Amino acid sequence: MKPIRLFLLAALTLAAVPSVAAASKTQESTFQDDPLLVFAPQAKMEATLNELKAIGVDRIRVGLYWNVVAPASTSPQKPNFDASDPAAYGSGWDRYDRLIVAAKQRGIFINLNPSSPLPRWGSTAVSPRSDVQKTYSPNADEFGKFVAAAGRRYSGSFQGLPRVNYWSIYNEPNQAGWLTPQWTGSVERSSVIYRTLVRTSYQALSATGHGADTILVGETAPKGLKRRKGLTMSIDPLRFIRTLYCVDSKLRRLKGTAASARGCPTSAAQFVADNPALFKAAGFAHHPYELLLAPTRKPGSKDWVTIANLPVLSRALRRIYSRYSQKRQTARGVPLYLTEYGYQTRPDPLGLPFARQASYISQAEQISYRNPLVRTMGQFLLVDDRPTPGIANKRVAYRTFQSGLKRLNGKRKPAYRAYVTPLFLSKTRFRGAGSTSVFGLLRPASSNAKVKVQIQFRARGSKAWRTRKTPTVGGPRHYLRTRLRVTRTGAVRLRWKNGTRHVISRSVSVSKR
Repeated sequence: MKPIRLFLLAALTLAAVPSVAAASKTQESTFQDDPLLVFAPQAKMEATLNELKAIGVDRIRVGLYWNVVAPASTSPQKPNFDASDPAAYGSGWDRYDRLIVAAKQRGIFINLNPSSPLPRWGSTAVSPRSDVQKTYSPNADEFGKFVAAAGRRYSGSFQGLPRVNYWSIYNEPNQAGWLTPQWTGSVERSSVIYRTLVRTSYQALSATGHGADTILVGETAPKGLKRRKGLTMSIDPLRFIRTLYCVDSKLRRLKGTAASARGCPTSAAQFVADNPALFKAAGFAHHPYELLLAPTRKPGSKDWVTIANLPVLSRALRRIYSRYSQKRQTARGVPLYLTEYGYQTRPDPLGLPFARQASYISQAEQISYRNPLVRTMGQFLLVDDRPTPGIANKRVAYRTFQSGLKRLNGKRKPAYRAYVTPLFLSKTRFRGAGSTSVFGLLRPASSNAKVKVQIQFRARGSKAWRTRKTPTVGGPRHYLRTRLRVTRTGAVRLRWKNGTRHVISRSVSVSKR
């Protein structure tokens, strides 16, 4: 369970998303719900996997929490054990073993995400605040040993366990809920710490036979606290990235005291040699949450990155790679892995109405599809988090994530249907007759199937849905792109057959003035 980031609720300014020359036609569908997958009883975990498989999920992102696996996690003294040997940990792995085996049996892939909270002995210092000790000053060498143990355990040759070949290093290192200190004086300390965590993790994965796997860096949160500095003052993602790569606000390499304070060598070649993962990673992972506002609303800070301004992140990465004369992973640039996303709904008093969540999920899917650098689009939570117990103020109690496709009581939100079959119309209001672009995705369709999709229209005041077009879409991802002429006020939906079962999308209203 993750706390809501208050800075995500800031007011934004309206702007349109720029178009791109091509689309990401094969991006995966990633899903994360650790309470139901990592921490639930076996039967509940397996039922959740069955449901995720049925709605078309390709991969689950799994938080591999250091203090959950580590022995004597509350002790300030490290136990006498080989932390790079998975057999030396005891039963801490069991919940992960069960999940990874069960996912493999269902054909669901894994993104394993080693991260905090830390065991107490995994920190290099005592925090000035006890409430952040589990994120404070992680020991990079010990973290690397933990990652090495995971690499050996899930190598495909350890006690019959499956191989994991997809990793992302740490979670939201620019967010104080996961890594502290964020700042030391005027230095972006979390960037410096994260650089060392990436270094030791990449070395560990390479040494345990995972060097050719999909390894992601970043996993950054979308917003920080702008100019506010301090132990728990989260850092804007682009500022965090610039310090991570030892460049200034104009993306020039840091020099002098600015460089030395941030652990940056004077030689560009030395920086590349010291930090191979920053350039050899499969791509950059980011969480482009907006949570409450439309996915077309650009953020109010130049250093924030949401779903609306992903090209800003891509341009920064492209220029940084060029600054170090490093070849990018693709001709277009550095691939983006959007491993967490979602929209906050009621019962959070600030949350969106359920119908708007469904609309925004569909639109965000269309935006990610249009970006050729996006490799995966994530959904965070199947079922809403529980509110924080013992707090009467609902605005405080519901700072947990209410971004699930289902309510806490298990009832499906409209977003559930929108996730299974996203539908987005580029235009919904017309003066007279007109046409609109129709975007859809048949998420659970079999990868090699060719599927006929009925685009249906119901006139206002009528109960009858009539099929207007029946295009055929193919795999592996079953995206639909077509145009539809609108001559009357009414609603549009998609209807298709998944095996023997008919699937119907949410309906989208259109109006003629």
